[in-house]
Amino acid sequence: MRRQLSRLNRSVRAAGFVLVASIAVATAGCLAGTVPVPVQPGSEALPSGNLRAREDLALAQLSMVRNAEQAHLAMHGKYATAPELMKAGLINSLMQGGQNYTVDVTVTDDGAKFFAMAVPVEYGPTGRTSFYLDETGVIRGADHQGGAAKPDDPVVQTQ
Repeated sequence: MRRQLSRLNRSVRAAGFVLVASIAVATAGCLAGTVPVPVQPGSEALPSGNLRAREDLALAQLSMVRNAEQAHLAMHGKYATAPELMKAGLINSLMQGGQNYTVDVTVTDDGAKFFAMAVPVEYGPTGRTSFYLDETGVIRGADHQGGAAKPDDPVVQTQ
């Protein structure tokens, strides 16, 4: 009986490892930008005073844009606009017009460069910080009273 329990415990531990490994692989695929993941659903349930959480969602959106742009560059040799990224299946429509932040992607120099900005939909209630991302992968941000972020804003997040 003791041997059977020992074998059963080893089997359960091995199965648990496989499950954890599978979850890790699936998560890595999502982080690599291969699977579009909605960011905004549920954000309307955040308390109105929870600006930091709303700003964190905007940062997550820009991180997904960064991953999508890097994937598009690797596949097509150039950066892409938001509609092109959606058509390629690298982002979804929630990325562009969320309830709290609007994310705009601009491509310049025939696809050699891009920048993306996330601006609060309504300054104050939905966020205070405007964010800027370009092909360097660095996200910058500052309080611009609801205006656009700038390329020389302080660094908020690196790759």
